[in-house]
Amino acid sequence: MYQLLLKAHLVLVVLGFLSFVLRTWWGVTGSARLHNALALKAHKVVTLLMLISALGLCLVIGQYPVTDAWLTEKLLLLVAYVAVAMLAFRPVAPARQRYVLAGISCGLFATMLLIAKSHTPLLLG
Repeated sequence: MYQLLLKAHLVLVVLGFLSFVLRTWWGVTGSARLHNALALKAHKVVTLLMLISALGLCLVIGQYPVTDAWLTEKLLLLVAYVAVAMLAFRPVAPARQRYVLAGISCGLFATMLLIAKSHTPLLLG
């Protein structure tokens, strides 16, 4: 069960990040696709399934945010990642600002990957 959940979670993480990159590109190029209802719904479904798989993994391994520092830190970084990404997708955001916000989001994402791989918090440890 663990291996199946882990693989599903990893695939969903990759799909979610690729969706973020694609939507960022659409924002920088001024594409109307950024506000496409189907693309937004697909992104939300991938994100929801990713969170459900993460919850399933927590239950299977018996580790939970707040109880385990690495998961708490990863969850806080996820909230920051989503907040910064939402700022990048604002219709009024100029291209330069989108680049900076996308870079920050990528850094947050990379930090989440590092923490997930090592199961070691960087700040809360």
